[in-house]
Amino acid sequence: MNLKAWKEETFELLLNNGRFQITDFGPLCSPIKSFEIKRDDKQRLLLTTRCDEKSRNGLLNSPQLPAGTVHSITACITLSSSDMTVIAKGVIPFEQSPPDHVTNDREVTEKAWIDSLESQLDDVDQVYQLIEWVDNVDSSLYIWPHNIEEKLETTATRTFSGGGDKLTQHAKEWTVSLRRCLRLNIAGNEIYIASQNHKSERPSAPGFIMYKKFPSDELRRKIRECLSFAFGLPLVYLGYTLLSKEFEFIGFQAVTPYIIDERIYAYQALPPAPVGSRHARIIDPDVFSKTVNALFAHYDELNFQHVSWIYWHAIFSPMHTQPVQLGGGIEALMAAYRKLNKSKYKTCLLDNENAKQLKDGFLEIVESMTLPDAEKDALRKKVSGLNNPPQHILNERFFASLSLDMGGKEKKAWERRNDAAHGNAPKPDDSIELRRDIQLLKNTFHRIVISMTGVSRQYIDCYSPKFPIRQLGETVEASDRLFFEG
Repeated sequence: MNLKAWKEETFELLLNNGRFQITDFGPLCSPIKSFEIKRDDKQRLLLTTRCDEKSRNGLLNSPQLPAGTVHSITACITLSSSDMTVIAKGVIPFEQSPPDHVTNDREVTEKAWIDSLESQLDDVDQVYQLIEWVDNVDSSLYIWPHNIEEKLETTATRTFSGGGDKLTQHAKEWTVSLRRCLRLNIAGNEIYIASQNHKSERPSAPGFIMYKKFPSDELRRKIRECLSFAFGLPLVYLGYTLLSKEFEFIGFQAVTPYIIDERIYAYQALPPAPVGSRHARIIDPDVFSKTVNALFAHYDELNFQHVSWIYWHAIFSPMHTQPVQLGGGIEALMAAYRKLNKSKYKTCLLDNENAKQLKDGFLEIVESMTLPDAEKDALRKKVSGLNNPPQHILNERFFASLSLDMGGKEKKAWERRNDAAHGNAPKPDDSIELRRDIQLLKNTFHRIVISMTGVSRQYIDCYSPKFPIRQLGETVEASDRLFFEG
């Protein structure tokens, strides 16, 4: 096996070595004389093709849509070699350079974005290991508990010749390298996660998650989202490499990743709950496995794909909109909790008998009023909400059912959510207090998730200096005892 197959993505080496031809051109100009596929500096898949000046414009094969039309990109192309077929999906040509007769360049150069590349696998049972390529793996905060040992044997032969008998020398050299990793068992799936050797000023690096066999895309996505929340850093999915039992390369996938904002690469990880039992930054596999497994076990009932999407977009949104988005995430958690625990706390003001009396009395008053029919109808529609308590009462009941104390600072921070939602102008010189209230809303979000999933009995307070480790029920006003520090 080529060593690159386990060190990094290899699709560029595979597809650009002359073995593959584009056999279905889709929306591209054709016939194609040569091509190159690579990632650009934003991790996007970029295809560059070169054709003869008399080539046929592939866009003629696509329906011509009026400007402003919203539609899905479904165009595909096929790349084939003697032993592999690769499908490129979501192909979008965006630039075409015509022949340059001044320089006598008679070729047309076309560039296109690609959403995904995937080899066609004949037999899934051939897969022995799957290496999932990700970016934004922490490389500065956590101390990883397990090791990857790599042994490299180099054989060299040197031959001297000068007319007589040749003189040959042979030599072998071994090098051993160690790097840190983390082994976990998530819902019965043994995985290894590690960052690659990457010299960068940012606090994260490219890395991989290694699986046995070929788990489904959905299962791996769920595990990535649970890992992201537990690490306090969103992982970016790039694709995978498939290896056989003989460690031969047998397939791959590469995608243009969805990146919320470039700021994710400068974001310092901070977990919502302790990752170890004794030392704050040393990951304890048992503690961390419990965290990720608890999130995974409650994934569907929490609608965690939706909730985590809201959460990470809130974290990397403009500061003045973060409160409303974090508040939206908290309300999504409350909605999930109500479905699962209808009897845990009251979501109405009155019992059924008194609520009926209120409804009947209200409707009698409406009918007795001299009003246009349209206004009466609008009032009748209000009757369904008469028994709904104000949001602050619902919040208090919800937090009490989870045994989470909410102090004055946390309650005040919730008002930020209302200010942002209603477009209220911020006070002058309020940016520091706004930032603090955002951290309080993050604490609240974390405490709810931790409580609903049973992840831990503690949380890491991201509002207070040195990041105190607090009991789950405590507010930020509780006495400091232990610190994460980061």
